[in-house]
Amino acid sequence: MSLLSTKSLAKSVAAALGVASLIAGICSAETTLIKDAKIHTLSSQGVLQSGDVLFEDGVIKAVGEDLSVEADTVIDGAGKVVTPGIFAQITQIGLVELGSQEQTADARTEHEEQGASFSVDKVYNHNSTLVAVNRSNGVTRTLVAPQVGSTVFAGQGAIMSLKDQYHPLIAKDVAIFTAFGEWSAEGMGGSRASVLFELNKAFDEARLYQKNRTAIEQGDFRELTYSIADLEALQAVINREIPLLVNTQRESDILTMLDFAKEQNIRIGFVGAAEAWKVADQLAEADASVFVDPMDNLPDSFESLGKRYENAAILSEAGVKVMFLGQGFLATHNAYTVRHSAGNAVAYGMDYDKALAAMMSTPAGYFGGDETYGQIAEGYKAELVLWNGDPLEVTTLPEQVWIDGEAVSMENRSTKLRDRYKDLDTDKNTGYRK
Repeated sequence: MSLLSTKSLAKSVAAALGVASLIAGICSAETTLIKDAKIHTLSSQGVLQSGDVLFEDGVIKAVGEDLSVEADTVIDGAGKVVTPGIFAQITQIGLVELGSQEQTADARTEHEEQGASFSVDKVYNHNSTLVAVNRSNGVTRTLVAPQVGSTVFAGQGAIMSLKDQYHPLIAKDVAIFTAFGEWSAEGMGGSRASVLFELNKAFDEARLYQKNRTAIEQGDFRELTYSIADLEALQAVINREIPLLVNTQRESDILTMLDFAKEQNIRIGFVGAAEAWKVADQLAEADASVFVDPMDNLPDSFESLGKRYENAAILSEAGVKVMFLGQGFLATHNAYTVRHSAGNAVAYGMDYDKALAAMMSTPAGYFGGDETYGQIAEGYKAELVLWNGDPLEVTTLPEQVWIDGEAVSMENRSTKLRDRYKDLDTDKNTGYRK
């Protein structure tokens, strides 16, 4: 046999082995099947009262009733509920550990050169105890956001997975945050008019920068108030690629910001929005989104006198994109309690599946960071929660959470403490003993 023939044969054998290895790898991929569960797909399939979900390699392969397939792992879902994972909105998970200790917080800046350009995703701490607590309670991803400080803009938000890995970024710089109301007026000229003036100036300068970028960067243009980094960050807003999210409460303030958004031709969303229900039709017409805490009904300022439990239901009925915030001071450390808020919204008139969507599929679609999350459908990510009952009930708990098809640990600091001190007949609770 010639040398050429020998080489050709070797290549053929190697290719065949490669194909065989590939086939073997595909065949050996771990498959999981959840059987006979109530499935809120949040897709065109609606709710399956006794359905099955098959997923493999982190992707949902099939959803339906009585699937005739085999799987490596089969989970009995009878009497249980499956939903997508919770997408916690506007939290500081991974950015703060103890609210009373500033040295554990990385969610704000006082630097004059930073505002719109302030970005927090790089300092996300995946080892934070808040990650495990929320993940084991059904939260699979979060929009981490900066806190408003002394600058006009608080900064940019990022979508982070609650995977147990370093820098689990899904999408960065998905929104820019600001505020308009009592608090922002107090810190910026003493009037809402001063805040509005600064916002208009910032966007006017951003458009000047867009048209004169080279001259400004080379110093051949008049001096501008805002830094190049901030003006660069605002380009995504003026190009309508990402929204400006405004923390505001009062009806008239919401209308003022709607006018501002129309004049500047930008996408806008409202955070808090205590009196949004009063202008639900205007918000729907402007295609403005609203982030609300359905449990927040006690006025704590003059600008929030119109708070009411029905806020979310009225907005949803009007066709507004409604997304849920966590409950006040629990919004970060216990972000998972947003499902209790969702239950409260349903109790006060909101459709059940729309309430689920408000903390799962609606934010997934709104931010556009991931088109294959938020529904239980073929081709979507297997980012799922198996609940032991109705997920909007206080006494319900997750039995298992999957992120990218992998079953995550259900252990957290609270469960470790429970297990350590549960049995008082042993000496395990003695601090100096192992």
